[in-house]
Amino acid sequence: MHRCMQIPELVCSHILPPSGIETSLDVGQPKHGDLAVLARTSTLFSSHALRLLWKRGGFFTKYIMLYSDPHFADLSVVFPSVGPHLSKNMLPNLLGLHWMHKDDDFQYIDCFLAPQLTAIRIPHISLAALSLLPALSLRCPKLIAITFFPRGTSDLRPLAVSAVSACVRDLHLIETLIGDMVDEAALEHLSRLPSLRHVRLCELPPTLPALPTDDRVLFPSLRTLYFRSEIESPMRFLEWANKLRLAEFTAECTAFSTSDQVHHLFTTAAGGLSHSPLTQFAFDNEFGSFNSLDSVDYLIRPQSLRTLFCFVNLTSVSVLSAVGVDLDDATVADMARSWRQIERLEFQSYYGNPTPRTTLRCLEAFPEYCLHLTKLSITFDATVIPTSQTDLSLECLKNFDVEASPISTALPVARFLSHIFPSLEHLSTLRDSLDGDEDWEAEVGPHAVQYDRQWKEVVQIFCCNATPTPVENLVDALSNEMQPRRKALVI
Repeated sequence: MHRCMQIPELVCSHILPPSGIETSLDVGQPKHGDLAVLARTSTLFSSHALRLLWKRGGFFTKYIMLYSDPHFADLSVVFPSVGPHLSKNMLPNLLGLHWMHKDDDFQYIDCFLAPQLTAIRIPHISLAALSLLPALSLRCPKLIAITFFPRGTSDLRPLAVSAVSACVRDLHLIETLIGDMVDEAALEHLSRLPSLRHVRLCELPPTLPALPTDDRVLFPSLRTLYFRSEIESPMRFLEWANKLRLAEFTAECTAFSTSDQVHHLFTTAAGGLSHSPLTQFAFDNEFGSFNSLDSVDYLIRPQSLRTLFCFVNLTSVSVLSAVGVDLDDATVADMARSWRQIERLEFQSYYGNPTPRTTLRCLEAFPEYCLHLTKLSITFDATVIPTSQTDLSLECLKNFDVEASPISTALPVARFLSHIFPSLEHLSTLRDSLDGDEDWEAEVGPHAVQYDRQWKEVVQIFCCNATPTPVENLVDALSNEMQPRRKALVI
């Protein structure tokens, strides 16, 4: 090698175009393959070439494929080959690491761990991953966001809970924790951290820490709490850590919850959370088998929802359950008066409520009180059209999900909705949320199938309303166009 090639600046000046000068296609930056060859064959220039490779994209695999040997796509081949030529801290400016590799390749995570790392995500449980955790706090003391094995489904789960808990207890700057479960000691440590703002867990330990005897507040900075578990875990947590100043609360339950269980959870939330800070509340059930004969046991009662009216600053409410919420017009009116800042309001179900007590009249509460509402999901009886209508309208509502709302005639319903929600852009039904389910007709029943067809006619009317023609003229014109078909049906 010529002596001038031992000067890194000369090589870099060749493989990098001069700053501020536009290059043609012929004299552009070096090809990925050339940089890869340089990184593999020259200890002097490997770090410079690797820096350029890593600078140009976000996916590690894409760079691995640049090596001439096709087997280099396997990390267990790549790192032994190039490892001796790499510096210990391969990416000195790396702040976040998402490592998805399992047992055979997991050990190469060492090339990326560094003191400046602030976020790490390891989704898969393995013995190699568990062996890393005891020393992680020493190697990455600045970690503020950690995600360890969030699914928690493995024979190694008991070992994982122990290892993750030990690691958590040694970290003191955590802001975000996403995982399966931590033990009692780790939970007590987390409750004292002034930095902790976001927690997502699947389960709580059998025994919760004792409450402090002084005036210390548990989780003083916690703003987001997310549980994906049986409904008992979020209830236990809210009963233990009282008066949390959360901004967002989500309970995603892994099985359908009965109306009694939901009432207990909502009541516990109303008593265990500070009222003014909460802006987002979500209750979700994963889909499961269901016997329609038991629907009354799963229909969420209106008094359960009323317990949440104390959260007057809510901007987003989402409730997804087996058969929905048993609402009436009076409850909807009180809800609209209580949640005047609401932007997204969604009451959804997997099977639909066959006999809703709400009517079209309930929708008139939203333009009166909820002036920021952009998305609404609610089930109501649209078979009876109000004889009179409010003069108010809600311009900001763009998305409306009617679920499996009963409907008999599309045209008068479209006329009513076009007045109250004049800027509506998207109207969906229960079938839209179950799109792709081939058995949806058998699951929801023949009445819901007929309602869906009627609502699709309403959608067609709103599609016609996308022109500058006044709404009244469009509805009248569509009525005239449909008249011959009606006569044919009568005959």
